[in-house]
Amino acid sequence: MSRSKNKPNKYDSDIEYTVDKTKVKAYSRDDAFKDYVPMTYVSNSGQKPKKKSKAGKVILIILLVLLLFIALLAGAFLFLQHQGKKELVSYEDATIESIDDALSEDDGKTVFYNGKTYRLNENITSIACLGVDKKTLGTYGNKVGTGGQADTNMVLAIDTATGEITVIAIPRDIMVDIDLYSVSGEYLGNSREQLCLAYAYGDGKHASCKNSVASIQRVLFGMPVNSYISLDLAGIGPLNDAVGGVTVTSPETIAGFTAGQSVTLHGRDAVTFVQERGDDINASTRRMQRQMTYIRAFGNKAISAAIRDFGTVTRLYNAAQKYCCTNVGIDNVTYLATTLLSKGISDFRTVSVPGEMKMGEKYAEFYMDTTATYEMILDVFYNEVV
Repeated sequence: MSRSKNKPNKYDSDIEYTVDKTKVKAYSRDDAFKDYVPMTYVSNSGQKPKKKSKAGKVILIILLVLLLFIALLAGAFLFLQHQGKKELVSYEDATIESIDDALSEDDGKTVFYNGKTYRLNENITSIACLGVDKKTLGTYGNKVGTGGQADTNMVLAIDTATGEITVIAIPRDIMVDIDLYSVSGEYLGNSREQLCLAYAYGDGKHASCKNSVASIQRVLFGMPVNSYISLDLAGIGPLNDAVGGVTVTSPETIAGFTAGQSVTLHGRDAVTFVQERGDDINASTRRMQRQMTYIRAFGNKAISAAIRDFGTVTRLYNAAQKYCCTNVGIDNVTYLATTLLSKGISDFRTVSVPGEMKMGEKYAEFYMDTTATYEMILDVFYNEVV
């Protein structure tokens, strides 16, 4: 399959033209047995009882060790589940905003809108998934502004009570307030820029992820995003191949892929499918739709594999470590995987932040439809009170 060269998009907000290097931060960021009385043997005949055989003692010891080992495993598993849920699901300090046409109380956890009452579903945990336009995460020469941009910005909203998953796609060019820092680490305020640039104001790893999450939460009216994971370009192929390849139907004709045609992606083809874009103002929006197509196909393939073999979850997690930066630990993964599989999850839905792409002074700018986005948030994160 032939591939066209990935050309730069003249409408993209490339970091060398956008980030003011003077305004970015260089991140470096038994008492149980105390009354025990040994058992004594009593024989009416006055004869001493026969000693147990060594083999019997060994078997008994082995059984005790096995039971102890099983108990420890069960305890560790339950501990991981408990810790995983505690870290992932928390709304104690959340303050969620609303639009002018809605009334809210209890820091936005209860909403009255269009004659209906909604209550925040506090069983939902949200994970920001960021795709960075670099082959390796981090900065070059520890220089600010070289950590890359987050070309892919998605949020996984996972209902831990029902197992329902919603993937929210957020356009890279959506205009939102992003936090700015000087090279000495001083916070300078925020500026309205494309979301993808938030990742550049950091170290290319955890600090960049946190800055992106802060802006994503603003897009989502302050909805807490509990966790994050960023993935570099080099990780797409290995993860794709770890599930045996991913079959997709391309929504557009580009880079050797034909609209409506199904193809199984392996290695570099997977990278090209999610990375390639055209050079018109709506190219990044179409690419986001292509990425959503891939995420759905990959997710379904991974879920099917995990249902057959739970070890798939650990293997994928370990495979991703080389290429990602995340605050999602193995305890979180254990909790989420066991919860979702126990709920019989086999699919998930995808939505995207609604709005319109416009041409700015130099680059493409996406402006969200505030009312439609808020209604999407009510649909994903709230339950209607009947």
